[in-house]
Amino acid sequence: MASRSRLELLIDIAPAVLLCLLGVVELTDSPLNPEAGPQHLLAVVVTTCALAVRRRHPLTVALGIATAMALTALGAEPSDEVAVLLALIVAVYSAAAYLPTVQLVAAAAANSASLVVAILNDPSDSDPGNVVPTIVLFVVLPAVVGAAYRRRRTAVQHLTAQAEELQRTRDEQARRAVAAERQRIARELHDLVAHAVSVIAVQAEAGRGMLETDRATAGRAFAAIADASRGALVELARLLRLLRDDDPVASAVAAEPEPLVPQPHFDDLDRLVSTMGAAGLTVRTATEGLPRPLDQGVSLCAYRVVQESLTNALKHSASEVAELRLRYDEHVLEIEVHTDAGVGDSGRGGTGKGLVGMWERVVVCGGSLTLDVSAGFTVRVRLPLAVGVPA
Repeated sequence: MASRSRLELLIDIAPAVLLCLLGVVELTDSPLNPEAGPQHLLAVVVTTCALAVRRRHPLTVALGIATAMALTALGAEPSDEVAVLLALIVAVYSAAAYLPTVQLVAAAAANSASLVVAILNDPSDSDPGNVVPTIVLFVVLPAVVGAAYRRRRTAVQHLTAQAEELQRTRDEQARRAVAAERQRIARELHDLVAHAVSVIAVQAEAGRGMLETDRATAGRAFAAIADASRGALVELARLLRLLRDDDPVASAVAAEPEPLVPQPHFDDLDRLVSTMGAAGLTVRTATEGLPRPLDQGVSLCAYRVVQESLTNALKHSASEVAELRLRYDEHVLEIEVHTDAGVGDSGRGGTGKGLVGMWERVVVCGGSLTLDVSAGFTVRVRLPLAVGVPA
């Protein structure tokens, strides 16, 4: 904010100095009485240089210019230099643009009065009929333009403030939702894993002690370990399905529990593409560059991103075709999934947790994710080939 104020001050100083130089040059060729020269020079310097602070002190500048013009007209010949008249116009405009209505009226009245004094004390032409046109030209029109600018600036500031507040509210709601979900998952996993690991640890100690002396008891201990492990895996699967049960489409599709299988990796994309094709979504795959090995975490992240993107396309998009583009650089894998029809076109909404989950996975791996809905629906992801390498 301070740098902006300094920039505005510099922008105002340059025209003020140029206008002052113009007024001084104009005075050198002006047929003024010798006695009036110093007063006109002072009026030119005061009125033009005052414009350098017209944004910070618009009322002071407007009243100062009006006073200088009136005093010059009363003490010598009226100020009719172009530089002075331009300074008057800019001062009235600035008062209308940056002051409330009451202060604007005061500034306009003071400058109108100074013009009246100048006209009535002009020895070459003191026709009172010139008062109204002069005030309209030098006061009313600049004030109207300045007031229009002030209304527009106020409207833009109001809309900007509303947009920023709305964005802050949305960000805060998203953070709270993510934090609440993480806390719930953490509690569930803590209870589940703590119980299973405790059983496994106790039985492992007992089994090791009985291995040489009582093989039957040791066998029962190891059987208990196996049961606890299987139970923990079943509960983990149940918990993960529970997190997806709020999606009505997923609940309708998942008629049977998902089998317990090892974690997938990026080399399983062909199987995923085949599965999507069998479900009704044709996936066209294009690869650029030489495929490179991925870290285990990055491989899982990349697979899940493609899986979630294609699943969204299958469930929510009206298009039956999805484009999958893979681009390998030396240190970065770029993934793009595109459908011509945007997500939501099919009329089946989602909770948005899949997108949040994708974003969290990508961030943890040090990558970036962007969504584009300008032409269909596009997910673009940049992932480092190894965790810890900038993407």
